[in-house]
Amino acid sequence: MRVCTTALLLGLSIVTAACNKGQPEQKAGPITRQEIAWREGDVDDAFIEARETGKPVLLYWGAKWCPPCNQLKTTLFKDPAFITETRLFVPVYLDGDSKGAQAWGERFNITGYPSVIILRPDHSEITRLSSSSAATALADTLRIAAKRTKSSDMLLKTAQQDPGQLSPEDWSVLANFEWQNDPRHFADPATAAPLLDRLAAAAPDPALKRRFSLLALSVPAKPDDSGKARLSPADQQRLITILPPLLASYAEVKASRQELSGQTAPLIAGLADPVQRDALGAQLTTALDHVFADGSLPLPDRLATVQADIDLAKAKTGSVPAAVLAKVRERAAWADRSAKDPAVRQSLISNAGDLLNAAGDNAGARKLLAAEIPRAASPFYYMLDLAGLAEDGGDKKAAIEWSRRAYEAAQGPATRVQWAVAWSNTVLRLAPADQAQIERSADAVMTELGKSPDSYYQRTRMKITAWGKALKSWSDQHQGSALLKRLDEKMTTVCFNQGAAQTSCKGWLHTA
Repeated sequence: MRVCTTALLLGLSIVTAACNKGQPEQKAGPITRQEIAWREGDVDDAFIEARETGKPVLLYWGAKWCPPCNQLKTTLFKDPAFITETRLFVPVYLDGDSKGAQAWGERFNITGYPSVIILRPDHSEITRLSSSSAATALADTLRIAAKRTKSSDMLLKTAQQDPGQLSPEDWSVLANFEWQNDPRHFADPATAAPLLDRLAAAAPDPALKRRFSLLALSVPAKPDDSGKARLSPADQQRLITILPPLLASYAEVKASRQELSGQTAPLIAGLADPVQRDALGAQLTTALDHVFADGSLPLPDRLATVQADIDLAKAKTGSVPAAVLAKVRERAAWADRSAKDPAVRQSLISNAGDLLNAAGDNAGARKLLAAEIPRAASPFYYMLDLAGLAEDGGDKKAAIEWSRRAYEAAQGPATRVQWAVAWSNTVLRLAPADQAQIERSADAVMTELGKSPDSYYQRTRMKITAWGKALKSWSDQHQGSALLKRLDEKMTTVCFNQGAAQTSCKGWLHTA
């Protein structure tokens, strides 16, 4: 249902895998307490200035309609401490729909909106930031990163070979690193687990040990269909050792609220001992209720805490009991009442709809999102959500109609390609016998891609490649070779205008 990588989601990782287009509110200019002096789209100029001044580049890749991007706009990017530290950088904002944005995304291995990375003037990466930590911690990380000459390659190599050589500043950077969205070093996030294990063993204080231990368990975790993570006996012992003291420290709970809200319930559900499962589950929900009650935290972080209630209930009985459903409805209504600013609502209401649907209230989720469309700045985002909700509810016709409407309303060249792909994929799944509609939606993808020469990079390329695989699979099962041939011929013309990306574009069907 979600177009962004959502990943990540909760305090919503600044570099993630999610969503897509958050426009910083101010253009470049003198920094005040209320604004960051973003350069908008001038990546080359930003690096020229970086070389002249010796300052690192703070690169933010976002999209206007992306919920976590809007959360950054209304929280971290307005935090006085964070703004102050950005004076040490050349901050540049790159909208995913701007010219050349997808190529920059490929160059810097950015796959999801929003993403924030810090780079040296020579383009080498210093670190990627994760907003699962408090804004003050990220401000401290910025202050450290501004003075660093060590690249992320060097830092990770030291961490791997001899973590005892890590400095206090190194530990601070690693604790706030975006472990779940670094495709250059960890194409599969699970490959980060051994390094996180080493860091947990070597961490210089108990809180850091627990932080890295939780990351080592949660980053590679892949819950099964019942919502339970598969844990070895050693991992189970590790979880029951680190979690109680972590949950007893509110400072640690806040620092790890992303993992606790979205990824820890399946770990608890994977414990073999039902008494331990129930005890730790109760401790987790109590700790997250304290996060929800913390008015200093962003609204999306507070709302996301109820995800753990849903996950624990489903893993235990396969369904959500009335008490948990009532809690989810209460939190969704609270979100609806509390979010006044349009950007805040964009970062919150779709999440509330997801939670209602996950708790079994598909009708309530539809009602909430449908009511948001008339007042939303990016209504096409909610339309695609509604397509997913209709599909979840078994209404295939409505799902296809909402996905078509979402594409037609979408704005921005890269976004329109992505939404056209979503429409076509919905048709492939739900109306595989309707070749006319499949061809019409596929033509929309090619039309949009053809409007953007030399844009076949990163997210666009990934979406088109996956879509090509889906079309190939559909053709194999529904005698669609003639249609596939027509589409491939049209794509040849589109790829001709994709500049340096011609070769990869021509391989969109993976026929080679």
